[in-house]
Amino acid sequence: MNKSKKLFTLIHDDSVHGAPDTKVIPADEFSKLCDSAEILRAVKEDAEKYKITVAKDCEEIKEKAYLDGYAAGFEEWAKQIAFLEQERHKVSEEFNRVLAPIALKAAQKIVGEHLAASQEAIYHIVKKALQPVIQHKKITIYVNRSDLDTLEQHRQDLKNLFESIEVLSLRERDDITPGGCVIETEGGIINAQLENQWLVLEKAFEQLVKQKETVH
Repeated sequence: MNKSKKLFTLIHDDSVHGAPDTKVIPADEFSKLCDSAEILRAVKEDAEKYKITVAKDCEEIKEKAYLDGYAAGFEEWAKQIAFLEQERHKVSEEFNRVLAPIALKAAQKIVGEHLAASQEAIYHIVKKALQPVIQHKKITIYVNRSDLDTLEQHRQDLKNLFESIEVLSLRERDDITPGGCVIETEGGIINAQLENQWLVLEKAFEQLVKQKETVH
């Protein structure tokens, strides 16, 4: 069986062989063989194949690294978004808790300054408090001593609010703070003291905060 002798192997397992039926290649012939255009062509083709294979492998590795990195980055981004949403919710809750008392205190200060600056304020406060009982016929209004004179000046204006008033009594009470009033009718009592109104307003604030927390 004639088989050429393998001289060396290329990268892609292609082999360069000696001529058939030649057992030993002299040194000078081997040198000529290595310098031949055929060997050069084979080496160039093999190198080109190797370059294509390496480029393909590199691209696959690059794509895998990109996808892995993108997935990891997206996961981290999602975690940060969730964390920021939780922090925003906490800040919103804390802000609402702090804001309500501050707003209430500010309103109290503004109303206090307004009452101190306007003697007519007590008339408008009483007028508004009387709206639910304008059908009643017997009314007693209690105010602070400092507000009684102003209210007396508006006695007729107060009477005009009623459909058919029979008795309108204006009296002072030391336990009522300036700007507040207590109204007695034959049907019951209206507590329109400022402390009571602030309490109602504060509860309304608290309820509003709870509703916002439930929504969020």
